[in-house]
Amino acid sequence: MTSSDNQIEEIKNRLDIVNVVSKYVKLKQAGKNYVGLCPFHNEKTPSFVVSPDIQRYKCFGCLESGDIFNFLQKIENIDFPEALEKLAKEAGVELKKQEGFSKYKVLEEINYKATRYYYNQLKESKKAMDYLKGRGFNKESIKNFGIGYAPKKPELKKYLLRTKDYSQRQLLDSGLFTLKDKGIKEKFYDRIMFPIRSTRGKVIGFTGRVLPGNDWGPKYMNTPDTPIYHKRENLFGQYESRQEIRKKDLAIICEGSTDVISAHQHGIKNIVAPLGTGLTKEQLEKLSKTTKNILFFFDSDEAGRNALIRGFKIASQLGLVPYAASPEPYKDIDELLQKEEKLMRKHITNKIEAFSFILSTYLENKNLNRLEDVQEVKNFIGSLIFPVRDKTLLNLYKSKSIKLSKLALFETDGEKPYKKGKKGHIQKVHVNMAYNEVYREYLRLLLLQDQIDKKFLVDKKYILPTTLQQLYLEILKNYRKGKEELYSILHETTEITETFEDIIFDLTTIPKQEEEIKEELEKLSKRLQSLYLKEQQKILSQKIAIAEEKRDTKNAEEYLKKLAKINKLLQEN
Repeated sequence: MTSSDNQIEEIKNRLDIVNVVSKYVKLKQAGKNYVGLCPFHNEKTPSFVVSPDIQRYKCFGCLESGDIFNFLQKIENIDFPEALEKLAKEAGVELKKQEGFSKYKVLEEINYKATRYYYNQLKESKKAMDYLKGRGFNKESIKNFGIGYAPKKPELKKYLLRTKDYSQRQLLDSGLFTLKDKGIKEKFYDRIMFPIRSTRGKVIGFTGRVLPGNDWGPKYMNTPDTPIYHKRENLFGQYESRQEIRKKDLAIICEGSTDVISAHQHGIKNIVAPLGTGLTKEQLEKLSKTTKNILFFFDSDEAGRNALIRGFKIASQLGLVPYAASPEPYKDIDELLQKEEKLMRKHITNKIEAFSFILSTYLENKNLNRLEDVQEVKNFIGSLIFPVRDKTLLNLYKSKSIKLSKLALFETDGEKPYKKGKKGHIQKVHVNMAYNEVYREYLRLLLLQDQIDKKFLVDKKYILPTTLQQLYLEILKNYRKGKEELYSILHETTEITETFEDIIFDLTTIPKQEEEIKEELEKLSKRLQSLYLKEQQKILSQKIAIAEEKRDTKNAEEYLKKLAKINKLLQEN
């Protein structure tokens, strides 16, 4: 048995598991054992059992089990070294230092001293302090997050070497320095410095933000990957937020460190952010040890929408439950909190499952009476649900898809999206083709007239098929010209030549008498208006479904009023 094993056994012998667990779980004695509500999953009937005889715990609901070390690691979301350190302190056992950890300890030490250096430099810089105050950060936030400042002419190297004789390799491994002209140079200049802490609370790196007027380098610069810091695995605020995430059983993921700090300052402390990279699988895996519920709260721009889709797919692969919210009408969480803190809290309380949020946003600019848009929607939904592992969530997403898009997107077995050539798809195409013929007949009869009568011309918005819209716009521009001149113009307009020829070559029957043509045009004009109103009816029904899904009561009511007007016009038509 090694010395470290001996120390672990000594700690176990000195501590009683019932006393350790009782600090986190209310236990009641049941015979020789103790029972309580499991802290690792929601339950109403106690299934969590602690045995003092074998010094272990087990939940018969979620099947979590282990000893005091396993319990502390899971309940506090910490790794084994920190659990060992905490329990050793509680047991009064002095841990012997192990050589294997010395390299990492040195880097943690350098980062800790750098944090103190940058923090002290911030106090000396009015410009940097004014910037933070201008961003709304108070003294408590600056202190809690250890925010500092790397001056234009930093002397971090000199400061570190005064305290200890660090080697060049150790300084380079910290990520705070670079090798330039065979000498060590500071990496961060004239930047606000945000320390990045591990889940154990150790400073493992920094995010540096430029001050206004500093054009050197990117807006945000992070410590490169080092032996103790890997950006793919860590999140800003992971230490500061870990307890609140467990308490709320929800992790909010935003885009930047300033958003995290601003949220904490407003009392919203279950929030973290990626570090200079898109959200990764490793980051979500780390969060999943604390909660399965993830609320993506990214910026309200295209990049934010793309980040949400990426986050949803990764979370679905990991079997997590993803939700979504947006800071709209504001750019980001920081601005939202400054302007409307209550709205931020409302978004969190009324969080929407991410699939509905993403699909609702995507559908807002789609016309599901156009076949090309229908196909795009089908492909988009297919790509979204592909990574979903949980069958219950998958079925929920499928039902939401049908509700929001008003399309039969799946086979009757509920498993596969239908493909081209399937019965349902063919029927939809036939319906669209039948409607398309109404528009073609209208244009055909217009073109049969020697001189087009203005009273038979409808509003351009009534010509719905995109292939016929351009042709009709040219007819509107030139309808006063005679048939021959009009034909010549239409035939020579490159964009519409093919469409125009198709309609002309389709004149296989003997043309009707002029009076019959006018009567038919009058009927078709009314039919086109009716088709337009029906399309608006479908669009508004879809918008109502989307607004209701997003819990947007104001817009839902507005769309309902418009729909009532459309319904009335259809009855009169």
